[in-house]
Amino acid sequence: MYYALASVWWRIGQSLGLTGLQSLYWLRFLNVPLIAAVVLLGYLVARVIAPERLEVRLGVPLLLAFIPQSVFYAMNNDVLSSVCCGALFLCLLQWLRTNVPSFLLGAFTGLAIAAAYLTKLSNLPMMVVALAVVIPRLLEMLRREPRSGFVPLAALIFFGGIPIAIWMVWLTYQFGDVTGSAAKIAFLDWTRKPFASWWQHPIFTPRGLWIFWSDLVASFWRGEVEWHHQPFDWRIADGFYAISSLVLLMAAIVGLRKQSGLSPFQRQAITIAILMFVAALAFLGLLSTQFDYGSCVNPSRAHPYFTSGRLLSGALIPFALFYVYGIAFLFRRINAALPLIILGVIVAFVAASEIKANHVVFASEHNWFHR
Repeated sequence: MYYALASVWWRIGQSLGLTGLQSLYWLRFLNVPLIAAVVLLGYLVARVIAPERLEVRLGVPLLLAFIPQSVFYAMNNDVLSSVCCGALFLCLLQWLRTNVPSFLLGAFTGLAIAAAYLTKLSNLPMMVVALAVVIPRLLEMLRREPRSGFVPLAALIFFGGIPIAIWMVWLTYQFGDVTGSAAKIAFLDWTRKPFASWWQHPIFTPRGLWIFWSDLVASFWRGEVEWHHQPFDWRIADGFYAISSLVLLMAAIVGLRKQSGLSPFQRQAITIAILMFVAALAFLGLLSTQFDYGSCVNPSRAHPYFTSGRLLSGALIPFALFYVYGIAFLFRRINAALPLIILGVIVAFVAASEIKANHVVFASEHNWFHR
């Protein structure tokens, strides 16, 4: 889906008279409106959930604007995952707020689900969470008002189910399986392990689980771009990403259990955000256990984990929501302005760490600003 959008963008550039290198630069600028859309969606989500809480309303888009995920600076369909799943999350908030879903809400939700699936299979866990929210509400409405409940259900199936079904049929015809991944698995020299062997994976040990979490979350924050086969990383920053994400995830869960100043709608929204992120993590953990990676480099037999953070791009807005809420829960009782100050310090640290990690390329003659 991303590459279809890129094709349209390329044709727009050609219609403007751009040729050669100019067209390539124009193509890379496709991500600019997509990044802006992610920040805007984050703001809309935060405003819908907590319009009265400044630290959430401003903190979520602020974190999204400064998170240094390098996938946003390349031609990659993971960029579109953030937009599609962000739009899906925004639709879910509307389902939580209404007792009578409309045709348009069903249609937009279906389109968001279809777009998320057609963009990246790794968005599947977030779609499952979304359907777990929507389907019970539709069933309840069908029992209460069958005629009114049928309209949004039909819209959801038509705009969401049919495109996905058509895509699966095409993949089965072209590649022999509904996901189209069998050929890729064979090419990468992966082989499926017996179910009994899954449980021997190191992810089921404390050390293996920490390796999976820390590597995946660090990559989720900073991306996977390399320079001369070395990643742009800084151990201090990577440690901060892993530890702060875990601490604030736990803080958000504790805050929900204590119901600290939250309305039922806010509790439901933040719970769904946490479930989306955790479901995406669990999906990658499950995939990690299923394969013997043969001669593959990443994942490999020595490091048998799916730790490519870009695969979590769809959970970016839900992550930003519970991360900021975790800060608010820990510090708002001390001072109302303190959470926003803490977030500002985190954003400054993140920006400084990126400068530290990327400074080796500043002198490259291929930069506009080289020495």
